[in-house]
Amino acid sequence: MNTVVASILESLQPRGWLRFDQFMALALYCPGSGYYEQKPDNPGRRGDYYTSVSVGPLFAELLAFQLADWLQPLAARTGPDTTLHCVEAAGHDGRLAREILEWFHQNRPLLARRLRYILLEPSARRRDWQRATLGPWAACVDWPGEPAELTDPTAPVWFPLPPRSVRGVIFANELLDAFPIRRLCWNARARHWSEWGVTWQNGRFTWTLLPDPPEWVRERADLLEQLGFKLPTALLDLLADRFTLDVSPAAVAWWQQAAQSLEEGWLVTFDYGLNAEECLHPARSRGTLRSYHRHRLAPDPLDRPGQQDLTAHVVFTALQRAGEAAGLQTVLRQPQGRFLSEIARRWAGQSGGQLPWDPARLRQFHTLTHPDHLGHALQVFVQSRAPRP
Repeated sequence: MNTVVASILESLQPRGWLRFDQFMALALYCPGSGYYEQKPDNPGRRGDYYTSVSVGPLFAELLAFQLADWLQPLAARTGPDTTLHCVEAAGHDGRLAREILEWFHQNRPLLARRLRYILLEPSARRRDWQRATLGPWAACVDWPGEPAELTDPTAPVWFPLPPRSVRGVIFANELLDAFPIRRLCWNARARHWSEWGVTWQNGRFTWTLLPDPPEWVRERADLLEQLGFKLPTALLDLLADRFTLDVSPAAVAWWQQAAQSLEEGWLVTFDYGLNAEECLHPARSRGTLRSYHRHRLAPDPLDRPGQQDLTAHVVFTALQRAGEAAGLQTVLRQPQGRFLSEIARRWAGQSGGQLPWDPARLRQFHTLTHPDHLGHALQVFVQSRAPRP
């Protein structure tokens, strides 16, 4: 029995069940043995899924070009001694950070002198991976806060930066869809939201519906309202029994903390996601939770905990509400392909109409932007805080 299974079984006691977000937190982040703790090459050809970073260095170069365009006006408005921040959340093995720093020093040396790169990484093991990948560039990077366990989905350990401390850009690449989710399901007979949990039967983990005391029923309804789900009676009448919504209060809490830390600049995520209305489409009656193993959709998210990836779509409506409540303005939500293509267009304009890319980078651009690859399903969501008058 592996450590993850043993930890989940221990957590099942004494009630005999766990909420799914608690199961997911242990499966992905159990210290030393959770899925994201085991090896630095989970993304990529030898892992279980691809990210934009694993496609090649072009994603980092396009992102760095955009970061520079955002940071340049800040640099012009502030004194030469003012530090500009680039905050990356969950840098995995540090490859994206290294490639961005290299691009800045080669292409924007004046900005690079004022730039401080910050990696938000609670995992001690992944901090070690990042330092090894960064090599000499590690001297340009800060890791704020102490390493912490990620097995409590309600614990605010992801964001150690204080309020209004960042002048620059905070970004995450495919992080929020890996935050633990709660799986709420519509009980058509009782006309309230129940919740899926996990139990152990016949030597394996299986789904179970959790108890429905009145205070839990009210909490679930309040949670959906807070996340931006407008559920009038006429809509509830049409929902199929056990229609499932996958929501992550932890991801929304992270976004809110990030928004509060931003003094001036931009808050960005690249992620798979939907708005609240899209989550309610009949075709998504089983929710958006997915598991991946060796680049294939795995049949059972409860199988092999710690050995397969678990992910669910971000609810952009909830992020928008959280950021705007903290004083941010929503700038855009669009497919990654359109976002990166616009950056490439501006880059070409600054390069005399000719992009300085080799054939390998042209192939990477196709993968990053084509709708059949990463260009459509991956979304870019941006909010900002303008300078104080």
